[in-house]
Amino acid sequence: MSITLYTRENGGACRVVTKGGPACLQVNLVGPHPILRHFLDRMTFSRIVNSCLAPARESLLDHATTLSLLLQNILLSPAPLYRIAEWVAPVRANVLGLSEVQKLSLNDDRIARSLEALTSFRANSLFFRLALHVIREFEIDTGRIHHDTTTVTVSGQYKTSLQEPQITYGISKAHRPDLKQLVFGLNISADGAVPISHDVFSGNRTDDTIHVGNVERLRQVLGRDDFIYVADSKLATRKNMGHIDGYGGKFVTVLPRTRTEDRVFRDQLRLGENPIRWRKLLEIPNPRRHGEADIYWSTSGGVQKTEEGYRLVWCRSSQKMQLDHQIRETSLKKAEALLFDLNSRLGRGKLRRRKAIRREIKSILMEKDCEDFLRVTIVNRSEREKKRRRCGRPGKNDPVRWVTTTHYDLDIQRDREVLKAERRTDGVFPLTTNLGETHVRKDVLLIYKYQPYVEKRHALFKTELGVAPVYLKKPRRVAGLIHAHFLAMTLDALIERTLRQGMKHMGLDSLPILPEGRETKTPTTARLLEMFSGVSWHEFKRGEETVVFPIRLSPLQKQLIRLLGMDSTSYA
Repeated sequence: MSITLYTRENGGACRVVTKGGPACLQVNLVGPHPILRHFLDRMTFSRIVNSCLAPARESLLDHATTLSLLLQNILLSPAPLYRIAEWVAPVRANVLGLSEVQKLSLNDDRIARSLEALTSFRANSLFFRLALHVIREFEIDTGRIHHDTTTVTVSGQYKTSLQEPQITYGISKAHRPDLKQLVFGLNISADGAVPISHDVFSGNRTDDTIHVGNVERLRQVLGRDDFIYVADSKLATRKNMGHIDGYGGKFVTVLPRTRTEDRVFRDQLRLGENPIRWRKLLEIPNPRRHGEADIYWSTSGGVQKTEEGYRLVWCRSSQKMQLDHQIRETSLKKAEALLFDLNSRLGRGKLRRRKAIRREIKSILMEKDCEDFLRVTIVNRSEREKKRRRCGRPGKNDPVRWVTTTHYDLDIQRDREVLKAERRTDGVFPLTTNLGETHVRKDVLLIYKYQPYVEKRHALFKTELGVAPVYLKKPRRVAGLIHAHFLAMTLDALIERTLRQGMKHMGLDSLPILPEGRETKTPTTARLLEMFSGVSWHEFKRGEETVVFPIRLSPLQKQLIRLLGMDSTSYA
């Protein structure tokens, strides 16, 4: 069943009977297609694709035209490849920039061949040239690049996937270890979170092995070495940081909990012998009306340099403090529930000996990471019972023997002192960078605080754009579909950035494009496209009589077109 998210494909002809005789009402759907085609033209998408990819086997539809239709489908109404021809049917061919013959020639095989072309060697130059043009055309600031990875799950065995990128099992960020996957790496600018470049890796590739090659590709695309590279804790290895620092680059990352510097500082906080003085650094209002603001503190105490000599910035977040406390409390309650259940099963099956009970207790505490916080004592309780030595009816002088039975109980207690000491470390995280002292601690924190925007692009990638799970047979086509979704994500980000820049230029704080006409300060491409989903023009025919009802845009739709920098004749 086809999924329609933002557009209502309600075009087509409707025959009616009037007083003057039978008539036909033709609904010609236009929708948001002119907006998408405008931005694809600004990207010079067709020219770059046709110059980089080999020509298609048939002459009716080239790769550029096919892929542009696929991108519009991904943004407007993600559907299986075999349903895209059905999705295109209600839309007039000229709205899509096609002839009627080209429109009829669109099918899933044509799209699949274009996906395979995206995985060819020549496609590398496509993404390179497209990134260069987008940066220049939209004047994107590339002084700071944020990187992160996610996994794309697939359904199937894919036994023929032997070449890079290989579809295989790995550490699933979607919490689906039962499915094979590919790893998708994304680089975005700090100027509007616009995707700059990407890569697709084998499903078992780890993040710490990606950064060196990714940085080198960014240096080629951006043509500069002085950009600030921001990534999560997998960047904080001696090899990765040394490579960036070696060519004069800059980086900001978070130090992982496994590092000695982190352990030493947290031990100092737990002991509390030399109290650390925290100073307020930043306060970020909560976007929700009644939520508490996120307050950040920093300190000049503790370890100030990593083993490699890079600068350390210790931060503490009020929201992370609450989150750390909540996570620990949840783990404690789960561990206590499992231990109480274990207590009810003692003395049965394998749990009749102290050694087996200790092993089960240790397993529970390790699983819930509560070894330091819970004190579990095995308590012995002995019962003596008199038993007769012979069978039959009991007699007064029958010989008897005393049998001692040992029962076990668990005494479960929270270690209050250890928990109190652990609370002193809540909300603490160290940032490491090779930026000089000209970038004060607040600057370093603000740079890293933009990192969640990469995760928002990944969320868009998997939800609204609907990339996963993938149901394609050929491994090359799976990788090609991921490439196509990256292009769609780029198009989505450029529209969103242009709209918000237009709002800023015209002095608008918000737009009423949410359901029920509610205002929003941060409009998205999805809501924008939804505002144009029903745009169409009508043609009434009765005998020799023809009446055309042209498109009539609402004042809000006209305003949105102006904000996007489009000509008003786009919907003429």
